[in-house]
This record gives sequence, structure tokens and C-alpha cells, in this order.
Amino acid sequence: MTHLLARRGLFHATAGGLCLSALGPNALGGRAMAATPADWSLYRQRYVRADGRVVDTGNGGASHSEGQGYGLLFAQAFNDQPMFDTMAAWTCKVLKRNEDALHAWHYLPGSMPHVPDHNNATDGDLLIALALTLAGRKWNRPDLTDAARAIYAALRGRIVAAIGGRKVLLPGLYGFSTPDAATVNLSYYVMPSLMAAAELDDRETWLRVIRDGLALIHQAGFGRWNLPPDWIQVAAAGGAVSIARPQPPRFSFDAVRVPLYLQWAGLLDPGLRVVFRTYWNAWGAGTMPAWVNLRNGERSPYNAPPGFYAVGIASGLLNMPGTATVDFPAMAASPDYYSASLTMLSSLVLDGMASEIVQHDGGMF
Repeated sequence: MTHLLARRGLFHATAGGLCLSALGPNALGGRAMAATPADWSLYRQRYVRADGRVVDTGNGGASHSEGQGYGLLFAQAFNDQPMFDTMAAWTCKVLKRNEDALHAWHYLPGSMPHVPDHNNATDGDLLIALALTLAGRKWNRPDLTDAARAIYAALRGRIVAAIGGRKVLLPGLYGFSTPDAATVNLSYYVMPSLMAAAELDDRETWLRVIRDGLALIHQAGFGRWNLPPDWIQVAAAGGAVSIARPQPPRFSFDAVRVPLYLQWAGLLDPGLRVVFRTYWNAWGAGTMPAWVNLRNGERSPYNAPPGFYAVGIASGLLNMPGTATVDFPAMAASPDYYSASLTMLSSLVLDGMASEIVQHDGGMF
């Protein structure tokens, strides 16, 4: 399990189902306004190799399926079809598993073999599948849609597990479940991708995964801030939720994405928004911690990178009436790949949310 633990569209729901066709022109699948072509050019220059490999500059130049997914999403958002195809080809050639449509979770440039572990990372596969879905629709490419559909089918068959009366999303194929419990990462619930899965694959299964995932997020509030930790444990008997051991009991680099993915999908309800907003506004400008310990309240000795502030602004947690105004961070200010990716994605989510309200059938979720 430690190999993955160490890593560190907008959709309109109608009574008849989830509809990709409701993506507006300013959603992630369309033109970007908050993020500019210059931002994408800078992101490419800093983090994308000519062969299509997205480099994690904060982790020794490794690459992850997560990073490939982010890069593919950004390329299609900026209508960069040549780079999209280059990244997709590298991802398929280097990371795609022989056994199924899923992808090995990381590539190590200094290791032989470069892909030493063929376990997948579920969030990476969901990001890749969403990028393929959006690009297939945008460029009228059935080959991309078919590839996304295959990923969703493989995830449904191998990753979705029945635990404690719920359908949960395991973080990877191996190492995350025992007869007694499952370890779950709530930031792996890339909600817009799960919605796309409901449209392209088995609707009933994926809507159940979304509903149960939302319930887990609501139940996983711990500590002074009532926040979800990076990793939770779900008991097989009764489904009780606790902070996973032996992982650090932190709200950190993983869980920071939870409100962004909810906002992106239009699923950040008022109760959760208040919880996250309280935390984001508890710190002075530039002093938000990179993590807090949800057991003892300890905070990181260093501050959060700019991408955390981008998440807060895009998710409607910062810049509320009566609070200090925080500028949206510039792409150039990000110190590494992960912060830059959060900033880029947040800017696209912010743009879509500013122009289009996503409505959901209350009975669906």
C-alpha cells in the first residue's frame, strides 16, 4: 500500500440522467478564460516533456498517471490536439497495463525498469478517462470515447468494492482492502469523471458510487476543523469511518482536492462549504499550513503552496463578503508541478462556475 500512499466538465444532471452535452463553452471542456494560453504554454514548458511525459518536479522528476490525466485535461481545454495525442500516446505506451485498460501509477526515470510497480492509482485513471471523454466529444473522436469507456468498465469491475453496506472506490487494485476494512482516499473521487462514467458505462453502479462517496465525505470530518483526512478506513462490519492507520492523520496535499472536485461537479453543498470555508479563512494571508494533524491540531512548519489558495478561490471558500481579498495565484508563482496543476485546474473550474450554474436532480444524489 505504501507505494501509492507515498505519492504525494461540468455536468448537468436531469431526471433522465447525466448529460455531457450540457457542458457550456466556458467549462473545462471548452475554451478557458481564467487560465490563458500563456498559462498553458508555461505549464507545457515547465512540466511536459516533448515525448508527452508530465514531470512531477517535486518528486525527483517522476511521472504519475495523475499527472498524465491533468496534462490531458489541460491540453483538450486549450484545444491543443497535437500535444494531447502525444501525451495520450506516451501514457498508453508506457503506463497502460497489459491486463486491462488501467494504468500503472508511476514512472521513475532513474529506475530500471522505469515502471517498477504495475498497481494503478484510481484518481489517475479517472482523470485520464475524463480527459478522453471530453476530448472525444470536443473533437468528434470516437476512438477516445471508446478508450474512456474501457477505463470506466475496468474500474467498475476491479476497483469498485462492496464494503460496509457501501459501494466504495478503492485507491488501487492491490493493498487497500482486507476482510475487515478498506482504506479509501476521498480525493480520488473525481466527481465529474464519475458522472461521465455513469453516462458511458453502468449508470446504476456509478451513481451509487457517487452517492456513497458523498456520504463518506460527510461522515469523514475529524478534529477541530471537522475536515476529511487524506486517508480513511471504512469498516466492513457496519461501515464505520475512521482515520486510516498507519498513515499520518492529516488534511493535506491529497484531501485539499476534495472541495475542488465537489465544486467542479456542482456537488459542494452548503454544509460542506461552511466546513471548508471556516478552515480556509482561519489563516492570515500566506500563512495557511500545508497540512494540519486532525488528532492533535499540529500544523506543518511550512506554509501551503499557491495551489491551495487557488482551490479555495475556485471552490467559493475565499473572498467572501467581510473577508480579506486573496488574489488568484499566478501560474508562474507555483514552485512545482503539483501546485501548478492545482492552480491550472482551479482556474478552469472557476471560469466554468462563474458562467454556468450546474443543477442536479435532488433525488439523484
